[in-house]
Amino acid sequence: MAETDGPLKRLVSQFSTEFAAWLLSANVRQTRSLNTDLPGTPVAADQVFRVTLTSGQEVLLHIEFQGRRSRQPMPWRMLDYMTRLAAQHRLAMRSVVLYVGRGAGVNDNGTHQVEGVDDLPALSWRYRVIRLWQMSAQDVLALGSPALLALVGQTRIEQPEVIFPEVISRLRRVPEAERRSRLLTEMGAR
Repeated sequence: MAETDGPLKRLVSQFSTEFAAWLLSANVRQTRSLNTDLPGTPVAADQVFRVTLTSGQEVLLHIEFQGRRSRQPMPWRMLDYMTRLAAQHRLAMRSVVLYVGRGAGVNDNGTHQVEGVDDLPALSWRYRVIRLWQMSAQDVLALGSPALLALVGQTRIEQPEVIFPEVISRLRRVPEAERRSRLLTEMGAR
């Protein structure tokens, strides 16, 4: 491709209006060349894991934690993260945003798109949205995972006098002392 890349770029640059009209199937008034260098600012995702499923399939799990405010809207941040991760790892991927704090992510349904000029999506992306603040503490208890019990403090707790003793009781039953200690510490940090 290297031998044709330069000539094709020059051709399209010199006849950009015609190429635009063809590729967009539309009449074009003008074109303006933009900088083709894409921003490469360092970006760090909150958590990324390569997960091997019991079936043997390897997948990428990407998790973001978000409060009520974000400098850049979350859908656009997720698009940036997801495309970078997909290009780097080339695995099946699941991205999840865990919203923390009352009202966080209330308008984010996790499905977004940029419309194309032909009324079809030119780009679409989706990720799972979990609003911890809307979850019931009972729902977290029902999951049955001691590791998830540390999230209870971020959930909707309707009967704290019942929930907290149950959580502490379950955490105390974790057989490994170090794991139990870490979970209790994390529970207290919430």
